Amino acid sequence: MKMTTNSEKDESNDTQEYQDWPHDLSALQEIGEEALETWRSQHPRSPRDYPAVRWLDNNGYSHLRWILSEKHNMGVPEFFILLTSAGGSRGFEWAIDDVATIERAKAYFEDQAECRDWESSTKRTNRSRLNEVLPRFAVEYGDDSVLALANNPEIEPEVYRAFKEVCKSLRAELSSHDSAHSHLRAAHRYFEWLDRAGRIEYDPMDGIEDEFRWDWSTEATPLSGQQVRRLWIAAETDEERMLVIGYCVWGVRTKELPGIHVSQSDFDSNNPSITFGEQARKNGQGTVTLMFGLDALADLLDDRDRQSDWNGYLYPSNKQGRSFLCAKQMRKRFKKLCRRAGVTIEGKPATPKQGRSFYYNILTEAGTDLLEMAGEIAKEQGASDPKSVRDYYLTPERRRWYRRVFFRHCIRQVLPEDAYTGYNANRSFDGSIEDFS
Repeated sequence: MKMTTNSEKDESNDTQEYQDWPHDLSALQEIGEEALETWRSQHPRSPRDYPAVRWLDNNGYSHLRWILSEKHNMGVPEFFILLTSAGGSRGFEWAIDDVATIERAKAYFEDQAECRDWESSTKRTNRSRLNEVLPRFAVEYGDDSVLALANNPEIEPEVYRAFKEVCKSLRAELSSHDSAHSHLRAAHRYFEWLDRAGRIEYDPMDGIEDEFRWDWSTEATPLSGQQVRRLWIAAETDEERMLVIGYCVWGVRTKELPGIHVSQSDFDSNNPSITFGEQARKNGQGTVTLMFGLDALADLLDDRDRQSDWNGYLYPSNKQGRSFLCAKQMRKRFKKLCRRAGVTIEGKPATPKQGRSFYYNILTEAGTDLLEMAGEIAKEQGASDPKSVRDYYLTPERRRWYRRVFFRHCIRQVLPEDAYTGYNANRSFDGSIEDFS
């Protein structure tokens, strides 16, 4: 007679539980939404759209994985993105109110996805750019009902002039002519689509790109470690030190740094970060992990907090109607610091974009260090592929932790000691974040 071991009993119980779960997708959808709701309540600031497999296993949803795989040949990412609200059904926040214009924009993006095979990331990028142009037009013209305006040929010259002013403001405020042109084209393609479909009487942006001279930039040459070090040494104020941290260490875009509000910061000791809303970033909503430089941020926030009229932004603007400095003003400040430090690229003062390129170089170096460490683990385990160890044996949290350690190590080889040991003894801001400086 065959003996039944405890492990066999456990496997038998597990199999019975799998069989007791519903197998039809409509019922699994409900379970998926329930899991999403619980996960979101536990991780409200997570950059992920759906829970990780480890979370599902630890919270009673391991059977869901098995059923999806065995009964529907479907993975966890595919299930959550295609069949639950993780795929984007929570909606997008438009910066205009005109329903007709918004509805046609939604139809446009769906049509591009179907006819031109736009990926989700392409849709998000173009939608974000359109959502930057339309509210600017509404402010300039005084009306956001663009669809209705484009069906009234009598006002075509006025509408065109308003869009031309929008283009001027984009060229002045965005990081480059490339970026301004990309925003302009994203909006213009929308109106070209409406015109081809017979939805508007005229294209309100017809020929507008030809009105301007465009200085196309090549890939930014990154600053060297020695140049970043000189910038830090030359910095005389907390504002200037934050320029070095924000652009060279955090890698944020030119216009993003001044627009950071104190409410966006999360000083969670395990994963300090800054969360950007849909309107604040080129590619829409996202989170930047702060792997270094919280000491500098603390000092600047401490300085700002002493100002009675501070509005909460890192670089507030004194100009009427503006909450924070524009990209053009930030470039001027960064170039001024570069001139003082003698930091040039091809004979010209460096730009924030070149500081951002330095950040990507350091991030790549930290990733290489992580892979090398995984290689050592692979050797100990007799494995041949370090990438497999990194991707499958280290949890996402652990990978993040190691990457942060290696990133800090790389930065500490670049910046002088006072960048991470504290240069302001009078700091009153939350001292607990010093551990991550």
